[in-house]
Amino acid sequence: MTFPWHVEALNPPFADPGFFLQHRYNGQALFFDLGDLQRLSARQILKADQIFISHAHIDHLIGFDQLLRLALNRSKHLHIYGPPGIISQLGHKLQGYTWNLTEHYDLRLTVHEVSPQHINSNDFLCSLKFIPQSNPVSHLYTDHVISQRSEFTVRAVALDHGIESLAYLLEEPQQINFHPDKLLRRNWQAGPWLTRVRRALQDGTSPNTVFEVPGGGFQALETIAGEIATLQTGVKIAYVADILFSEANLEKLLPLIHRADLLLCEAAFLNTASDKAARSFHLTAEQAGLIARMAEVKQLKIFHFSPRHSDQEQQFYAEAAAAFHGPVN
Repeated sequence: MTFPWHVEALNPPFADPGFFLQHRYNGQALFFDLGDLQRLSARQILKADQIFISHAHIDHLIGFDQLLRLALNRSKHLHIYGPPGIISQLGHKLQGYTWNLTEHYDLRLTVHEVSPQHINSNDFLCSLKFIPQSNPVSHLYTDHVISQRSEFTVRAVALDHGIESLAYLLEEPQQINFHPDKLLRRNWQAGPWLTRVRRALQDGTSPNTVFEVPGGGFQALETIAGEIATLQTGVKIAYVADILFSEANLEKLLPLIHRADLLLCEAAFLNTASDKAARSFHLTAEQAGLIARMAEVKQLKIFHFSPRHSDQEQQFYAEAAAAFHGPVN
């Protein structure tokens, strides 16, 4: 089966980090971090309406201005998530420009600041010169869920990079495929009721719930699923950037990314520089592989290599693969 998400690194592994993700079928797109965006087309950049920032070091956020420039005179609503401080940091970046000719521009940025139990959100409207008109709105969240759409959910945990660095998990709901031949065999007629059944299955509705089936009378949800549907676990993609390899970080990270289909993980240093990795609150390639193995992920992709190892690129993959006990790209 084709992997349902196109996952593209913003840059080669020794350059600025971040990934552009776009769903192959429904077109939804997002960013994990905003390193330099020059390698992406304007069309790709403008597809994304959700951006998940791990932390505000310059190499993870330098692409914000390019995103802003492209989106400026468009009717768009961008949601940007990040650690505590991100509202103020992006607010200051926005006020670094003059906005006297944008009264009719319809661009809106909603910046979400993720804390352990609550999220603060604030709107920046281009038509109002990106000056917030009120204080941030705070709301609680549970089970690490910071963003939820019908197509996917995003969870986050805060990890230690000397500052807070957010790790993310994108998780699709259960995938339900209805089979036209099985509908035909039962003489059931396709229609909007299938959408209601799909939503009920994804929401975990009781299997005894009864639906009216055109051509089939009243049927329990469990019967409908068994007769005409195939259920498959949705894809999970994890993103981990710039963290210390520590027991405290692993305790929070491993449950979040457990059995992810794809782990995108920073691997800044080789084993020969493990002391430097610890001092700078980064991972080695081996540690990235260990995390992938402990979390039982299916695929591992590493990125964000330190330029001090610029002549040893293949060694990163070798050290990560040896620890992961599987292929790494």
